[in-house]
Amino acid sequence: MYYIKWLLKITFWLVLLIIVFWFGVRFYFWLQSAEPMAQRSDKETRSNVHWLHSDKALVYNFSPSRTYNLRILSNAIFAQQVEFDKPINYAIEYTLLDQDNNQLMQKVYHHASKLALDADQQQVKQIIENKAALSVSSGQSFYINSEQLTNASRIALRVIPEDSSLKGVVVRIHAKTPTDTDDINSAWLKLPVEWRERTIAYHTIGANAITTREIHNAVTFDWLKLAPQGVPDIDFKADTLYETLPYHVLTYDFGAQQLDLDGFYTVQDLSASFRVYEGGDITANIKGNIADINITWYDLKQREKPKKLTLEKLESPNTYQLLNTQPGLIVIQSKTMAQSSWFLADTTPISPLHSYYYGIDESLSANYRVAPNSDINFQFRGAQGALISVSLFNTQKQLIETHQVKLQGQQALFDRIITPDTLRSVTTDSERFYLRLPSNAAFLSISSKETISAKMQARQAHFHYQTVLCEALCQVDLPEFTEIDAWFSQQAQNDFTFTEQQKMLNVRLFEPPPEIEVKQTFHYGRNLIDILPRSNTALIKTEPKYFDPIDPPKDFNFRPLKNLSEITVPNDPILLAKSRVVELSSSAPFYTEYALNDLPDDAPLRIQSKRSHFYTNLGSNRSWAKQRLFKLKAGQSLELSFDKRPDSIVIKLYSDNEQDTPLSVDTHLHGHFSKKLTDEYTISKKRYALVKANENKAFLLHPAQTSLFSYPSITIPINNDIELLKKFTIKTDQDVWVSVLEETSEQQKQAKWWLYEAN
Repeated sequence: MYYIKWLLKITFWLVLLIIVFWFGVRFYFWLQSAEPMAQRSDKETRSNVHWLHSDKALVYNFSPSRTYNLRILSNAIFAQQVEFDKPINYAIEYTLLDQDNNQLMQKVYHHASKLALDADQQQVKQIIENKAALSVSSGQSFYINSEQLTNASRIALRVIPEDSSLKGVVVRIHAKTPTDTDDINSAWLKLPVEWRERTIAYHTIGANAITTREIHNAVTFDWLKLAPQGVPDIDFKADTLYETLPYHVLTYDFGAQQLDLDGFYTVQDLSASFRVYEGGDITANIKGNIADINITWYDLKQREKPKKLTLEKLESPNTYQLLNTQPGLIVIQSKTMAQSSWFLADTTPISPLHSYYYGIDESLSANYRVAPNSDINFQFRGAQGALISVSLFNTQKQLIETHQVKLQGQQALFDRIITPDTLRSVTTDSERFYLRLPSNAAFLSISSKETISAKMQARQAHFHYQTVLCEALCQVDLPEFTEIDAWFSQQAQNDFTFTEQQKMLNVRLFEPPPEIEVKQTFHYGRNLIDILPRSNTALIKTEPKYFDPIDPPKDFNFRPLKNLSEITVPNDPILLAKSRVVELSSSAPFYTEYALNDLPDDAPLRIQSKRSHFYTNLGSNRSWAKQRLFKLKAGQSLELSFDKRPDSIVIKLYSDNEQDTPLSVDTHLHGHFSKKLTDEYTISKKRYALVKANENKAFLLHPAQTSLFSYPSITIPINNDIELLKKFTIKTDQDVWVSVLEETSEQQKQAKWWLYEAN
């Protein structure tokens, strides 16, 4: 009997352990499948959501006497990963009912959303359905105000799918109801910290600090979550949604099918564009009449003429390709309405840029808090003749000064406003103005009696502007160099008011092609022999813009020779005396210069064997120029003063050897700057990283060495905000050869002496 009891106990415990182990394994796999796609954070929260149906409406009850507004927050759900940048379209039909289920109103709201990739986007992350993680789109919401809710006590929701990749749509409905409180501040402080943080996340826009009005809304009203009628899992299905706060949503409130938000919309008076940084094939998905579409490639440096590109049709519907596209600007034009999406050679989608503007009129001004002695960049859009006032105030809100500007109001051919119903609206070109603030400035206000849009950016005058320059377009990530933008967007103190009154304008930005501007200016090199005693001449390839007028070649202009028979001996003895032939050899001496009558007898054999390259200053198409370069040591400051104010300063830099790291260059303009409102602005301190030195565009004219690596040139404009130019300094982190040119509108009577010098 004893052994029987002992065996029964052993059997019982074994069975119990097997059951526990089985449930443990199931629980482990459930946890594994329920993990979010992105790493969890302390700001992550979970919400209970309800699935909408296309064939049956979900009905919610609410109190008609206590409900001010209804907010319907929705998310598109996918069973598998979809393209991140692909907009997903769906619609929600809502019907308002009274207590007797009589229909009062019915509308359809369309939405466009994208897949929420990770927590860094501060958006919805994941939903759990049957212990499996599903992909979730960004949140969309729309509001139903109290006027629409008159006599209504129920709302019925139904989803209308508009995309084949859509698995379904989940919603949450919140009712804005009043709370009973007398002391607003006490009620706010009594709320738990977590609740206050979540309230701030829902009641503020972006990084805007919470205001008294927002606190009032947070404690005076509450958002009660509504539950649908019926029995769970029978009449409706619920799930858990992970999200990250602050939770920013995009709202589109309209009753028709929307345009693609990320599409390149073009029509007769609106063109689009994008930059290509690496050559290769570009794929496009185009909806519209392909015969009405023109694609043009532009060289942003304007060394080559614009080229018309041909779209090659692919097998997929509405899919085309641009073959072997070079770095530059692609401009899309169409006579009739067309929408297009573009993809680089590595299938990366090209996303258009956008910016937000404040809509200012007589009833609402934009008010900013500013830092003393900072510099301000204004961007205005408005009708022709619109008058804008910019007022400065001190810490006591006392007026310091007011500046006024009148807009030109030219219609934009590329930029456009995206309206709340996703339509594209024509706007005017952005007009920029700049202002250096006084030391006692603390507040700034932008006002106008006309309807205009405004954006403000700021910077500190002593801050560095750091950028990367390449010979062509490039996007490089340098670990030892961090690019720093010149300007940083500012948020108005009354940003929440603009958002509340729906006066935030979403402007889609496209880059227009460079204008053809023939300058009547001249470039002359500076004589730096007193500052940099070591110098040498070099043969530099000139690359003018394709539309620049061709001036008669000078004695210092050369061209390469393929055969010495190309040289025609001039009859003019003066011209013959100035004629030169430069030989660049692969063996020492690497450089030799001859008068035309002193050419060696074996010169034809040398050029034929390609052991030497010959250049002459006779004939036409002379695209090489002899120029004097000066040696600048690493860390040495080159300081220049100016007797006459130039239009710009051009810096050309060269290296004896190819460098593994980019060349860092610091420039600093010293002078008196205007305190008035100007349409030009000069950044006094800049730092450049010059990459991709070119070996075939310059040769040092020295018998011991001819190799020379040229870097992209730097142009420093001398704008109208500089009242007095004192000096200009240059410093590099490597030994370089430098040439400094002044651009001026006055032509010198005779060329500088070093342009003719031969070693």
